[in-house]
Amino acid sequence: MKIGDLVELSAAGRKILYCANTRDKQGIVIEMFDRGMYPIVVFWFGLGHVSHRRPTLKLINKLQKK
Repeated sequence: MKIGDLVELSAAGRKILYCANTRDKQGIVIEMFDRGMYPIVVFWFGLGHVSHRRPTLKLINKLQKK
């Protein structure tokens, strides 16, 4: 995962109450840190900036079938 990637919550992230308002939303990774409890900062469309751990996020395929 790197800055600029399009992400959504993973199955593990959907189970966490802290992430309840970001379910069914998409976001862009805007910042990453080497240390800290929540090293990945994501800008969620319609919500704003939220920090996450890596296991709570998954990449969105560039070509999704509908």
